[in-house]
Amino acid sequence: MGTIFSTALIKYRKEAGFKTAYQFFHSNGGKPFFKVSYRMYLLTEQGKLLPPFKSIGTYMHALRLFPQSYDGIVFVTAWLKTTVGEDPFAELLAPLITLPKETSITSSLHKAVAKLLTEKKFYMTRAQVNVVTRNKGTYLCWAALNNDTGNWTSKTLAGAIGLSLPEAKRIILEFAGVKLIKRQRDGSYKCPMAGAIIEYPRMDILHSDVQKKILGYQNELAASGRPTYLRLGILRASLLEIANCYPLLSLNVSTAATYAITEKRKDSALFTVECKVTRIRDF
Repeated sequence: MGTIFSTALIKYRKEAGFKTAYQFFHSNGGKPFFKVSYRMYLLTEQGKLLPPFKSIGTYMHALRLFPQSYDGIVFVTAWLKTTVGEDPFAELLAPLITLPKETSITSSLHKAVAKLLTEKKFYMTRAQVNVVTRNKGTYLCWAALNNDTGNWTSKTLAGAIGLSLPEAKRIILEFAGVKLIKRQRDGSYKCPMAGAIIEYPRMDILHSDVQKKILGYQNELAASGRPTYLRLGILRASLLEIANCYPLLSLNVSTAATYAITEKRKDSALFTVECKVTRIRDF
């Protein structure tokens, strides 16, 4: 029999796009990430084992839940209710917890889009991210491969990115080693995730050096291009309420992926789509 926490865990795991416990556990890095074995994690989903509170942040990262969002707070309270009991929670702790006025994603349209997009997501492991971010060349290769459904060889990859042939061969072997690409019968390679929405691990769980690399590569690529659309606004808001908006902002960026194509066209190009919230000053 499950618990309030295990029920919430399974619910948010499925909503994040992880259809099975196995996929969720291993796509997020397995035992090195969760600090428990897969068998122990299964006991958590079955309601037979409750993780310590210090691990809740880890689970939230894996579920792509934002700490101050409606769902993030609900997930934490599920752990508290399971730990102390629903009645003690309602009497002693509930008055201390402030929930945003509504869930982060409320409209029927956004809910439908969110459900559709979860079926197209590919979650990268930290090992895969480490390979992709080894240097600018590997990052550019990954940008090319995961946006194209064609077959690639060391020669075609070298020509497309502007690398030496030995470097392209090394990158292809490294990508194949962490299952980012798959070898075909004719000796070429293909990216099975091409066309999917690529989800990196949350920035705040990656090593600081990896964070800097990713942001550096992305900023450099964005700076090398020409803006085609920009909208920026300044507003005064509650930190709790605007943080609850983050899942919706994230969804809107992901929605842009529905316009992605995986073959070259006359007007095709690589685009960057960005959503950014900056805290200017307390006011």
